[in-house]
Amino acid sequence: MPQRGSPIPSLILRYVPFAAAAAAACVSASCGVFGGGLTRGTSLASAETGYVLNMTPRYQAYLSADINTADFFLSDLPADAFADGADLSQFSGSLVQIHMFLAPKAGSTPIEFSATSATVRQIVFANGQMGMYSGGGFLLPSGTAGDSTFGGTIHSASMRLTGRTPGFADKLGPAEFASGLSVPKDVSRAKRMSLLVERAYAQMPIRILPKILGQDQQDAINEIRGELGEDTSESTPDSMIEKPTQANPGTAPAPSPKPNTGPY
Repeated sequence: MPQRGSPIPSLILRYVPFAAAAAAACVSASCGVFGGGLTRGTSLASAETGYVLNMTPRYQAYLSADINTADFFLSDLPADAFADGADLSQFSGSLVQIHMFLAPKAGSTPIEFSATSATVRQIVFANGQMGMYSGGGFLLPSGTAGDSTFGGTIHSASMRLTGRTPGFADKLGPAEFASGLSVPKDVSRAKRMSLLVERAYAQMPIRILPKILGQDQQDAINEIRGELGEDTSESTPDSMIEKPTQANPGTAPAPSPKPNTGPY
């Protein structure tokens, strides 16, 4: 996991057995699917604890449906992690997906890093556990979606843990994501990496809801459950309930009015 006070090179820790694993991966069928890229790295820095998770991608690819949208994928996981049916608890590293949903245009859309034009998801694999950090920020493009290589700059994207396996330890808390992207277009590779994002998230039984309109997480959960008809409120002990009196009738039902029989 990240070390306090100074950036770390990667969650993989670059130990000697990893080099052997990487070499073995190059003789597997998946080695032909993945290749290098031009993005130098990504950073996920805690806003509270001082921890920083730096990732230097080994594999990266992007795909685009039109000039306004693009999905970037970057990872330092070994190639074997992307094989169908791979045991994800055996790997350490990160997998990042950045979805640009709007290409900013001068005069029609905000062009400033306080705006939002992209969502970010980063899955951290460590010690047999997984956690997903999610958020959004402003991606300032360099080039046009659909080019053979496309990217841009994103920094100060707000992130927080949104899903995890039971044993995952959140060492970051609220964090900020940054990267300078220059990613080759490769639809097949990007789709393969996208499958791993969804497969990893599906294996995280603990989902953490963001704060909604000032409510804390439990309030939001209770509200959702309430819509399904489940009573999640805590019962108040009878001894703590003030009995209604004439001076303080509380919520006791009012007596029914006597019918007015009139002079008849």
